[in-house]
Amino acid sequence: MQVIVVGGGMVGAAAALALADDGHSVTVVEAGPGYSDDVSDSWDLRISSVHQANVDWLQQLGVWAAITPAKWFPYQQLSVRSSNGVQVDFAASEVAASALGAMVENLSLQQALWQQLAQHPRVTLLAQQRIEQLDSPQQRLRIGDQWYDYDLVIGADGANSQVAQLAGIGMRGWDYDMTCLLAIARTEQPVPAATWEVFRPCGPYALLPLGAQQVCLIDYRSQQQWQTLPTDAQVTAELAAVFTAHIGAFTVSQHGRFPIRRQRALSYHAYDSVVLIGDAAHSIHPLAGQGVNLGFADVQELQQQLREQTTLASALAHYERQRVAANQRMMRAMDAIHVGFSSQHVLPQLVVDTGLQLLKRTPWLKQQIIRQAMGG
Repeated sequence: MQVIVVGGGMVGAAAALALADDGHSVTVVEAGPGYSDDVSDSWDLRISSVHQANVDWLQQLGVWAAITPAKWFPYQQLSVRSSNGVQVDFAASEVAASALGAMVENLSLQQALWQQLAQHPRVTLLAQQRIEQLDSPQQRLRIGDQWYDYDLVIGADGANSQVAQLAGIGMRGWDYDMTCLLAIARTEQPVPAATWEVFRPCGPYALLPLGAQQVCLIDYRSQQQWQTLPTDAQVTAELAAVFTAHIGAFTVSQHGRFPIRRQRALSYHAYDSVVLIGDAAHSIHPLAGQGVNLGFADVQELQQQLREQTTLASALAHYERQRVAANQRMMRAMDAIHVGFSSQHVLPQLVVDTGLQLLKRTPWLKQQIIRQAMGG
């Protein structure tokens, strides 16, 4: 089967590699440069929390070993604290595991994926190219002046998917009126290999461990609040006021902000030959860091259905049925967490605190949640 993957980011590149390994001829069309061998020693702001099941999957694809060792870091514990101070810790050791997952720099993971793709005999890479036209009746698309035939087009080109637009697939979504600030910092004292999140009425804040003394600090606030802090010194001062009590003194090397939006495609496929995966199909609140994990789950489900179903139409229909249900559950869960943990009303706070206390007293339930957090 001739497959064209539009979008060579982490999810699109993983899809291309997985399907090429299954024997399909794959062309990857990427608007950017794909990857560069010139990778900075410092961490980029774009970081993903990859749960352990997907780390194992990327190892099976031969990708994980190719990631620059300094650009991924395993974590063994995850903690959640409510606005009233009720905290629950989830540790890998509770399920006899060595890690819950790993933090990884997006650019380094994408670089490792492209290195694998560049060596693959069934993969063609077209970097710095865009699709201009999609001719669904003839099953061909145009890039510049050249037409490419396909059996399947995979749209992995992000929330503003050109594939979705050319295929006539609509989107539905809304802004959360929140901005997420990310900062890379170096601490004076070592920090545990644990990620944690603290909720408060104005929005949560969190820490991702990137090394013994390297962290990513995350602070969610309303768009208006962060817009009133334009200078580096002001941002650093705000972060110090929030995080110093947790990790001691630290130095911020870089920071950036982005708005938070929830969006989903009205359909995951069209014409029995076009399918959406990753952010092209769904983008969710990043509270639990599930965005890339949902994208990788899309890839694995699509790969399985293409293996099992006798027709492409049937494979895409089964893929959509499975992934819409799973992704919608996660999106609703993130909405519930966003509302419940941030609420200033007594009843939602009571429900949240009661639920966390129940988890602390129920080991088997905690273990179930830990296994789910690991992708089990």
